[in-house]
Amino acid sequence: MSPRPLRQVDDLRSDAGRLEGLYRDIDRPSAVAVVCHPLPIEGGSLHSKVVFRAARGLEAAGVATIRFNFRGTGASQGVYDAGEGEQRDFEAALRWIIRKHPEAKVLAGGFSFGSWVSTRAGCEMPEVQAMFLIGAPVNKYDMQYLKNCRKPVLFLHGTADPFGDVDKLSDLVENIPEAETVIVSGAGHFFDKELEMVEQTMKEWATRMIEELPSLGEQ
Repeated sequence: MSPRPLRQVDDLRSDAGRLEGLYRDIDRPSAVAVVCHPLPIEGGSLHSKVVFRAARGLEAAGVATIRFNFRGTGASQGVYDAGEGEQRDFEAALRWIIRKHPEAKVLAGGFSFGSWVSTRAGCEMPEVQAMFLIGAPVNKYDMQYLKNCRKPVLFLHGTADPFGDVDKLSDLVENIPEAETVIVSGAGHFFDKELEMVEQTMKEWATRMIEELPSLGEQ
Protein backbone atom coordinates (compact mmCIF):
# COMPACT_ATOMS: atom_id res chain seq x y z
CA MET A 1 0.00 0.00 0.00
CA SER A 2 2.57 2.57 -1.09
CA PRO A 3 1.47 6.22 -1.34
CA ARG A 4 1.49 8.02 -4.66
CA PRO A 5 2.30 11.71 -5.12
CA LEU A 6 -0.11 14.26 -3.73
CA ARG A 7 -2.13 15.76 -6.57
CA GLN A 8 -4.57 18.57 -7.06
CA VAL A 9 -8.18 17.64 -7.71
CA ASP A 10 -9.78 19.37 -10.68
CA ASP A 11 -13.15 17.62 -10.85
CA LEU A 12 -14.56 18.07 -7.32
CA ARG A 13 -17.81 20.04 -7.39
CA SER A 14 -20.65 20.79 -4.99
CA ASP A 15 -23.70 23.00 -5.40
CA ALA A 16 -21.39 25.96 -4.74
CA GLY A 17 -19.26 25.15 -7.80
CA ARG A 18 -15.75 23.79 -8.11
CA LEU A 19 -13.90 22.98 -4.88
CA GLU A 20 -10.14 23.07 -4.50
CA GLY A 21 -8.76 19.79 -3.18
CA LEU A 22 -5.66 17.67 -2.62
CA TYR A 23 -5.79 13.91 -3.00
CA ARG A 24 -3.28 11.36 -1.78
CA ASP A 25 -3.83 8.09 -3.57
CA ILE A 26 -2.67 4.83 -2.06
CA ASP A 27 -2.03 1.68 -4.03
CA ARG A 28 -4.90 -0.67 -3.09
CA PRO A 29 -6.04 1.25 0.03
CA SER A 30 -7.98 -0.55 2.74
CA ALA A 31 -9.78 2.69 3.58
CA VAL A 32 -10.44 6.20 2.35
CA ALA A 33 -10.88 9.38 4.39
CA VAL A 34 -12.13 12.92 4.03
CA VAL A 35 -10.31 15.42 6.28
CA CYS A 36 -12.03 18.80 6.80
CA HIS A 37 -10.40 22.07 7.78
CA PRO A 38 -11.07 24.63 10.55
CA LEU A 39 -13.14 27.81 10.36
CA PRO A 40 -12.38 29.54 7.06
CA ILE A 41 -13.30 33.04 8.24
CA GLU A 42 -10.54 32.67 10.84
CA GLY A 43 -7.96 31.55 8.29
CA GLY A 44 -8.64 27.81 8.21
CA SER A 45 -7.91 25.92 5.01
CA LEU A 46 -6.83 22.54 3.70
CA HIS A 47 -3.25 23.65 4.39
CA SER A 48 -3.82 24.03 8.16
CA LYS A 49 -1.07 22.20 10.03
CA VAL A 50 -3.39 19.94 12.02
CA VAL A 51 -5.27 18.95 8.86
CA PHE A 52 -2.02 18.17 7.08
CA ARG A 53 -0.65 16.09 9.95
CA ALA A 54 -3.93 14.23 10.45
CA ALA A 55 -3.98 13.33 6.76
CA ARG A 56 -0.37 12.21 6.90
CA GLY A 57 -1.12 9.92 9.84
CA LEU A 58 -4.02 8.37 7.96
CA GLU A 59 -1.88 7.89 4.86
CA ALA A 60 0.77 6.13 6.94
CA ALA A 61 -1.93 3.60 7.86
CA GLY A 62 -2.66 2.94 4.19
CA VAL A 63 -5.64 5.29 3.84
CA ALA A 64 -6.23 7.30 0.66
CA THR A 65 -7.16 10.84 1.69
CA ILE A 66 -8.79 13.94 0.31
CA ARG A 67 -8.61 17.33 1.99
CA PHE A 68 -10.33 20.24 0.32
CA ASN A 69 -11.27 23.87 0.80
CA PHE A 70 -14.85 24.61 1.78
CA ARG A 71 -16.83 27.01 -0.43
CA GLY A 72 -15.36 30.49 -0.56
CA THR A 73 -11.97 29.35 0.76
CA GLY A 74 -8.80 29.48 -1.32
CA ALA A 75 -9.65 28.65 -4.92
CA SER A 76 -13.01 27.07 -4.05
CA GLN A 77 -16.05 28.77 -5.54
CA GLY A 78 -19.04 29.98 -3.54
CA VAL A 79 -19.25 31.85 -0.25
CA TYR A 80 -18.98 30.88 3.40
CA ASP A 81 -22.29 29.46 4.68
CA ALA A 82 -21.78 29.07 8.45
CA GLY A 83 -21.63 25.28 8.29
CA GLU A 84 -24.78 24.58 6.28
CA GLY A 85 -23.59 24.58 2.67
CA GLU A 86 -20.26 23.26 3.90
CA GLN A 87 -21.99 19.98 4.76
CA ARG A 88 -22.83 19.61 1.08
CA ASP A 89 -19.19 20.31 0.23
CA PHE A 90 -18.19 17.48 2.57
CA GLU A 91 -20.73 15.16 0.97
CA ALA A 92 -19.34 15.99 -2.47
CA ALA A 93 -15.79 15.17 -1.35
CA LEU A 94 -16.97 11.93 0.22
CA ARG A 95 -18.75 10.83 -2.96
CA TRP A 96 -15.69 11.77 -4.98
CA ILE A 97 -13.28 9.56 -3.06
CA ILE A 98 -15.74 6.67 -2.75
CA ARG A 99 -16.03 6.65 -6.54
CA LYS A 100 -12.26 6.28 -6.69
CA HIS A 101 -12.21 3.34 -4.26
CA PRO A 102 -15.71 1.85 -3.98
CA GLU A 103 -14.56 -1.23 -2.04
CA ALA A 104 -12.58 0.63 0.63
CA LYS A 105 -13.75 1.28 4.18
CA VAL A 106 -14.77 4.89 4.81
CA LEU A 107 -13.51 7.26 7.51
CA ALA A 108 -14.37 10.94 7.86
CA GLY A 109 -13.79 13.87 10.14
CA GLY A 110 -11.81 17.01 10.60
CA PHE A 111 -10.32 19.66 12.81
CA SER A 112 -12.37 22.20 14.80
CA PHE A 113 -15.11 23.65 12.53
CA GLY A 114 -14.33 20.83 10.09
CA SER A 115 -15.04 18.21 12.75
CA TRP A 116 -18.47 19.72 13.40
CA VAL A 117 -19.39 20.02 9.71
CA SER A 118 -18.19 16.54 8.72
CA THR A 119 -19.76 14.65 11.61
CA ARG A 120 -23.13 16.41 11.34
CA ALA A 121 -23.34 15.06 7.81
CA GLY A 122 -21.42 11.84 8.45
CA CYS A 123 -23.67 10.63 11.26
CA GLU A 124 -26.54 10.47 8.78
CA MET A 125 -24.63 8.90 5.90
CA PRO A 126 -24.50 5.09 5.86
CA GLU A 127 -21.34 5.16 3.77
CA VAL A 128 -19.36 6.69 6.65
CA GLN A 129 -18.24 3.90 8.98
CA ALA A 130 -16.14 5.78 11.57
CA MET A 131 -15.48 9.42 12.39
CA PHE A 132 -12.83 11.57 14.07
CA LEU A 133 -13.03 14.97 15.73
CA ILE A 134 -9.81 16.83 16.43
CA GLY A 135 -10.23 19.84 18.69
CA ALA A 136 -14.00 19.51 18.74
CA PRO A 137 -15.38 23.04 19.37
CA VAL A 138 -17.93 22.00 21.97
CA ASN A 139 -17.97 25.49 23.50
CA LYS A 140 -19.20 27.04 20.25
CA TYR A 141 -21.49 24.46 18.62
CA ASP A 142 -24.22 22.17 19.86
CA MET A 143 -22.84 18.67 19.30
CA GLN A 144 -25.58 16.71 21.04
CA TYR A 145 -26.45 15.07 17.71
CA LEU A 146 -23.50 12.75 18.31
CA LYS A 147 -25.45 10.99 21.06
CA ASN A 148 -27.54 9.35 18.36
CA CYS A 149 -24.60 8.30 16.24
CA ARG A 150 -24.03 4.54 16.20
CA LYS A 151 -20.54 4.57 14.75
CA PRO A 152 -17.04 4.53 16.22
CA VAL A 153 -16.07 8.12 17.05
CA LEU A 154 -12.60 9.33 18.03
CA PHE A 155 -12.07 12.59 19.93
CA LEU A 156 -8.52 13.96 19.97
CA HIS A 157 -8.39 16.93 22.30
CA GLY A 158 -6.05 19.16 24.27
CA THR A 159 -6.58 20.07 27.91
CA ALA A 160 -5.83 23.75 27.18
CA ASP A 161 -8.23 24.13 24.26
CA PRO A 162 -10.14 27.42 24.73
CA PHE A 163 -12.81 26.34 22.24
CA GLY A 164 -13.53 23.02 23.91
CA ASP A 165 -13.75 22.71 27.67
CA VAL A 166 -12.53 19.23 28.61
CA ASP A 167 -15.25 18.69 31.22
CA LYS A 168 -17.92 19.63 28.69
CA LEU A 169 -16.36 17.25 26.19
CA SER A 170 -16.31 14.46 28.78
CA ASP A 171 -20.01 14.96 29.52
CA LEU A 172 -20.75 14.64 25.81
CA VAL A 173 -18.56 11.58 25.28
CA GLU A 174 -20.21 9.70 28.15
CA ASN A 175 -23.43 9.62 26.14
CA ILE A 176 -22.01 8.58 22.76
CA PRO A 177 -22.27 4.80 22.36
CA GLU A 178 -18.97 4.09 20.57
CA ALA A 179 -16.84 7.07 21.53
CA GLU A 180 -13.22 7.07 22.60
CA THR A 181 -11.01 9.97 23.60
CA VAL A 182 -7.32 10.77 23.43
CA ILE A 183 -6.64 13.73 25.71
CA VAL A 184 -3.31 15.51 25.27
CA SER A 185 -2.20 17.22 28.47
CA GLY A 186 -1.27 20.86 27.99
CA ALA A 187 -2.14 20.99 24.30
CA GLY A 188 -4.04 24.00 22.99
CA HIS A 189 -6.52 24.12 20.16
CA PHE A 190 -3.86 24.02 17.44
CA PHE A 191 -1.68 21.33 19.08
CA ASP A 192 1.33 23.58 18.39
CA LYS A 193 3.85 21.42 20.23
CA GLU A 194 1.96 18.16 19.79
CA LEU A 195 1.56 17.81 16.02
CA GLU A 196 3.54 14.57 16.07
CA MET A 197 0.98 13.24 18.55
CA VAL A 198 -1.82 14.17 16.14
CA GLU A 199 -0.16 12.27 13.31
CA GLN A 200 0.65 9.20 15.40
CA THR A 201 -2.81 9.05 16.98
CA MET A 202 -4.49 9.16 13.59
CA LYS A 203 -2.21 6.44 12.24
CA GLU A 204 -2.90 4.13 15.18
CA TRP A 205 -6.65 4.78 15.17
CA ALA A 206 -6.97 4.24 11.42
CA THR A 207 -4.95 1.02 11.60
CA ARG A 208 -7.32 -0.29 14.25
CA MET A 209 -10.44 0.83 12.38
CA ILE A 210 -9.27 -0.95 9.23
CA GLU A 211 -8.94 -4.15 11.25
CA GLU A 212 -12.25 -3.81 13.10
CA LEU A 213 -14.69 -2.34 10.60
CA PRO A 214 -16.64 -4.66 8.30
CA SER A 215 -16.15 -4.39 4.58
CA LEU A 216 -18.94 -2.56 2.80
CA GLY A 217 -20.45 -5.79 1.56
CA GLU A 218 -20.74 -7.15 5.12
CA GLN A 219 -22.65 -4.24 6.65
